[in-house]
Amino acid sequence: MILIYRMNQQWLTTFMSNVRTRLKTQLEERIKTQLEGRGIRLSTADIGALLEDVSPKASHAALGYAMNLMRPFSAGMGIRIARLSDTQVELVLPVKNRNLNKSGEIHEAALLASATEAAQLLWERHAPMGDFKIYTRRVQLETFKHLTDEIRIRLELPESLRESVLTEIRKTRKGRAEMQAHIYDINDQAVAEVQFDMEFSHTPSIGRHAGTQT
Repeated sequence: MILIYRMNQQWLTTFMSNVRTRLKTQLEERIKTQLEGRGIRLSTADIGALLEDVSPKASHAALGYAMNLMRPFSAGMGIRIARLSDTQVELVLPVKNRNLNKSGEIHEAALLASATEAAQLLWERHAPMGDFKIYTRRVQLETFKHLTDEIRIRLELPESLRESVLTEIRKTRKGRAEMQAHIYDINDQAVAEVQFDMEFSHTPSIGRHAGTQT
C-alpha cells in the first residue's frame, strides 16, 4: 500500500508539472499571437491585468516575455519585472556578458536602457486609447560605486504628476514629465540614479463605425 501511495504521489507531481508547463506554453503562444496581430494593440500592462487573477507568478513571467517581444532592443538583456503597479515598477537587470563593459561592470548603456524601460512600462499602464507614443529626450546617469552584481531599477510615478500630465495630453495631445529612477544592488544599497525628461504624444482612436449612418 505504501509503495502504491508513493507511486500515485509521484504520478500526481509529474502530472501537475506537465500541466503547468503546457499552460505556460499556451499563455505565451496566445500572447505572441495577440502582439503580432496588426489590428490589436496590447501593452504589457494589459497582458498583466489579464493574467493577474489567474496567477501572479504567471503574470510576471508573461510581462517579461511580452516586453522582450515588444522591445527588440532590450531582448536578450535578461530584464525581469519584479513589480509593476499603477505607481511603481521594479526591474531586475542580471549580470550577463552583453550587459557588461570591458572592466566587467554593468555597462552604462544597460543602465540607461533598463531605466527607460521601467519608465515606459509605468506610463503604458495609463496610456489613453489611441496612438500613445513615449519619447526620452534627455538622460543623465550618476553612479555611486562600481556595479558588478545584479541590480534593481525602481521608479515611482506620483499620482499628482500622472494626472497633471494626462490632463495636459487630453487638452493638447502632448505632455512632458521629468522622471528619476533609483538603482540598487543585491544588498539593497543605492548605487546609481538616472534622471530623464520624457515627452508624450497622443492621437485619439477613431471609432470604426464613426460617421456611418443607420
